[in-house]
Amino acid sequence: MTLYDNPLPVADYPAYLALRDAMLATALPYLGLGQERQWLLRRWAGNWLGHIDRRAATARLGEQPCRLQYIGRRVDNRWHWAWDDPAGDYPPEALRDTLRLKQYGEEHGIEWLTRSGWPIDLPGQYEALRALAVMLNDAPGYGQESAPGLLHALDQLLIRGVTHTLMTVYPEAAVPHGIPRLDLVERVVNDLAHHEGMNAAGQPAIEAYLATLPPQERIPVPADIRSERRPAHINYFPDAATVFTAAQPWLADHFLPLATFDLASLDPALGDVRLHLVKPLEPYEGYIGMETTAAHTDYCGTNWLAFHLEDDGTYRFLAEEDYFLGNNGDPEAATYFAEVRADYEARKQRYRESGFFGDVDDSGLPCFGKAAEYLPFLGGGGNWVDETPPPAFSIEGDPYDYDSAVDIRYQNHRFTCIAMTAGYDWGEGGADTMILLYEPVNRIALMTFDYT
Repeated sequence: MTLYDNPLPVADYPAYLALRDAMLATALPYLGLGQERQWLLRRWAGNWLGHIDRRAATARLGEQPCRLQYIGRRVDNRWHWAWDDPAGDYPPEALRDTLRLKQYGEEHGIEWLTRSGWPIDLPGQYEALRALAVMLNDAPGYGQESAPGLLHALDQLLIRGVTHTLMTVYPEAAVPHGIPRLDLVERVVNDLAHHEGMNAAGQPAIEAYLATLPPQERIPVPADIRSERRPAHINYFPDAATVFTAAQPWLADHFLPLATFDLASLDPALGDVRLHLVKPLEPYEGYIGMETTAAHTDYCGTNWLAFHLEDDGTYRFLAEEDYFLGNNGDPEAATYFAEVRADYEARKQRYRESGFFGDVDDSGLPCFGKAAEYLPFLGGGGNWVDETPPPAFSIEGDPYDYDSAVDIRYQNHRFTCIAMTAGYDWGEGGADTMILLYEPVNRIALMTFDYT
């Protein structure tokens, strides 16, 4: 295992993902209990540490004086344990908790608890570390500070590139338990159900947490729990010829094919077909289609575009090429679109050579980006509802209702939200959220876009 190499070899990118999963699995019994303690601590004292005295290992949490135990720190997206720092960086007594974690790792053969230098840039890794630091040390909670917050307290560590420090926190006064337990349970379950970092660990973490409670304090597992759903078969960066109809060869000039996936494994009612997730190059500014209203159709308008899924499995765009500005837009846009396409081609080549479709940061670590959400809940709100859908489509009910799933229809057949993803998670450029919907009776794929 060479996760400690810098830069991280491409061959070990899968091991990096496996490390995140292993961390969550180790912390699974403690994720909910640790979060409950943190909520008690926050509600009583506050969120932020201040007046940190590194040499005395003391601080204030809100107005409450407390003692600190230094667990470790993040440096250039890699983890460094406090016990691995030079002698004198911390008072020896402030290393008790981090040494307990090291001992636990030695006793259970967990390498990442006994060595520094493994990468820590994936969702879920910090959640796992915090839970283990609190629960294995029976601490009241944790504190975190970035480098600016420690400017005067950890000056020597800053010189060596500290960007984030994790500490367990021990207030001098006992933390009161004045919050009704049921309120805490509901908060913890909600956090675990909807936290992006939990990924597939959300439901098991909730079940493990509820199992520690007496029956009268347990609540039902939320029906809308965040879970990582994936089609059984995904082909990343497919060839444009397999995505776009041969009758519209110009589509490859305006869209970047990201993935082709089967729908039946997500929901058999959607049909045994393969759908395509694509990213439009436009817009450079504003919404796509905003400046080409003369080319709008019943299916494609401002911030909305649609395809028909042909019998051969390709997309036919339901407007003509003049829907796009192309070379008629801002001269700077052409330069920008060339950069977007070049980045896309580089990622596609990297994927075909190594099976990795992300990016690499300045420290040589892979940036996986947030995975696309499949069959997500599509609530109202967001600026994607500010532009009325093209005439062929209708939105039933209040499109600004955050609590109700949006009902979009074509010829009275309802669309299913198939995928949501950020365009920039697949490379340079793109909307904050690209929304792909599908109506299986008429085989219409509909896209709209949200921007922050």
